Amino acid sequence: MRAFKHVFTPFKIRNIVFKNRIEITPAVACLASENGMVTEAMIAYHQQLARSGAAIVTIGDSVIDFYQGKEHEAQLNLGDDRILPGLYRLVQAIERHGAVASIEINHGGRFSAPGLLEGRNPIGPSPIPSRAELMFAGIEGRRAVPVREMTQEDIDRAIEQYAHAVYNCYQAGFKMVMLHGAHGHLLAQFLSPLSNKRRDIYGGSLENRARFAIQVLEAIRKKVGNKIIIEYRISADELVPEGMRLEETLQFIKMIEDKIDLLHVSAGVICEPETNPDIIQPTYYPRGHNVHWAEKIKKEVKVPVTTVGSITMEMAEEILKEGKADMVGMMRNVLADNRYVEKMRRGEIEDVRPCLRCNTCTHNTARFYPVICAVNPMVGRETEFVDIAPAKRKKKVVIIGGGPAGMQAALTASQRGHEVILLEKSENLGGNLRLAAAYPFKEDMQKYLEWLIRQTMKASGVTVKLNTEATPELVAAEKPDVLFIAVGAKPFIPQMPGIDRENVVWFGDVDAGKVPVGENVVVAGGGLTGCETALYLAGQNKKVTIIDMLNEQEIAGDCPIINRIGLMLLLEKHNVKFITEVKLEGITEAGALVIDKKWNRRVVPADTVVLSLGFVPRDEIIEKYIDLAPDVYAIGDCKEPRNLKAAIHEGFNYALEI
Repeated sequence: MRAFKHVFTPFKIRNIVFKNRIEITPAVACLASENGMVTEAMIAYHQQLARSGAAIVTIGDSVIDFYQGKEHEAQLNLGDDRILPGLYRLVQAIERHGAVASIEINHGGRFSAPGLLEGRNPIGPSPIPSRAELMFAGIEGRRAVPVREMTQEDIDRAIEQYAHAVYNCYQAGFKMVMLHGAHGHLLAQFLSPLSNKRRDIYGGSLENRARFAIQVLEAIRKKVGNKIIIEYRISADELVPEGMRLEETLQFIKMIEDKIDLLHVSAGVICEPETNPDIIQPTYYPRGHNVHWAEKIKKEVKVPVTTVGSITMEMAEEILKEGKADMVGMMRNVLADNRYVEKMRRGEIEDVRPCLRCNTCTHNTARFYPVICAVNPMVGRETEFVDIAPAKRKKKVVIIGGGPAGMQAALTASQRGHEVILLEKSENLGGNLRLAAAYPFKEDMQKYLEWLIRQTMKASGVTVKLNTEATPELVAAEKPDVLFIAVGAKPFIPQMPGIDRENVVWFGDVDAGKVPVGENVVVAGGGLTGCETALYLAGQNKKVTIIDMLNEQEIAGDCPIINRIGLMLLLEKHNVKFITEVKLEGITEAGALVIDKKWNRRVVPADTVVLSLGFVPRDEIIEKYIDLAPDVYAIGDCKEPRNLKAAIHEGFNYALEI
């Protein structure tokens, strides 16, 4: 506790004492029922979040108007009174662990998903489709769904729906709610000149644009008085032309600060894709990304302030110490390690599983699938288990390969009480994950790799044998009950003219710093690894061109959407060029020979051609070991090259069953 004195100092708002200054921020989980009711999965998931040790657990994106304001599937329906028993149980599950339950109350407005509105048009302050809808319509080859401008009757109904939703939450036992007035949702749509072009009392001047939010707050206070804490979420700056700027945001806050108890400061507009990485930062963006907005606002307002933006516990302590905010919000840290806050309080820092900021979690829920985590395979599966159950019979487990799949299998098997022998042919654990973590902007991955190796090396019941190349004879001599083959994939190097030239290198050798790279570079392969390699080289002031058979929309398509947006913006900033829908045919002294769809050939000039053409499985190795134990499992990329999430989940799932 001494190390985080300010974080673990209690904080009081009205008559509620928060045990520390950490708030689990709202995030879409897609765990409600089809008709918007609370499910057992939702209760178990939020109860696990409450076990983290945070003072506040905020349930994400719950809608006031289920038929006109939905943004995604599996969203809570706060407008239906039948939700009360489920909400009550949800509050109880969170509070039993000493956390205060809060809930994000929202209406999608013009950003409501057309496919969920049963033929109705989205509504908003003005008939302006979101840029996200325009983008998706273009990709899908259809017309954008029109937005219907809200009438006075629509506005009055929405105001009452906000108040009724908060009242339902109060009736269910919530002591706190969060109004979502940020990121371009309905409250923000009225406030912002970007989306509000009205000419009545709700449009034009800031006073008029603020009227809807003020009326909502007044209706809520009339309904529940001061019996419930209101946290208002706001974008300090919308970061797009015509959007809200900090100066106007400050003026608006001063209009509402006597009606709210806590101000939650973020930035950006969710339906303006280029600002998504500013809202939910990918690994390529700095941590603490939005703290400066909270710091500026806190200096100007009386209401307490919550800050967000990929903040670690160490950063939270400094933020609070320096008075930049009163509360610190975080979410993905707690998904990666459900005991995050409590472990930090106890000083168990080395045992905290780091978050990659890979945004696997948000990518899943953006497709309306239940929340998952790349590095914590128990997330979203809380109804299956809270802890790993011991095995009924202890077995001897041999694992070939010390990459992420092999290490995760070793950890899970040892947690279940099995005896594990891990054979790694090199002098270090890590496998190809070492390459993925090599670049300076992959610090999150590097920390996770270090954690995974550290946990594997010290795990009870695990014997790690480095510099030990497996052979069928060696494995057979161990007489395993279970054998995991986790030898990773091998790079795909095509046979073509010039492939053995000195100006051709593999991206893995670039990652490892084993080969020199010229000033003019062609990266062959527009997947995630190729784009990250290009970003690394462009950061060294090299001229970089990416070539691929993919079209422009498919570049880095194996990357979660928010990370892809952030990565593409950075590549653009570093002047990386793309030549798409071409095939690499060979390498010459002058560069890469490509052919396009019209059979035109040309050489793309380059001093160095970097190959990033993917991986292939190791079927021949799997075949050598397939009969050497009663149960044999090939896991990770050696079976099918995919990503880290697949390797970790596969190692976990198979080890859970033995």
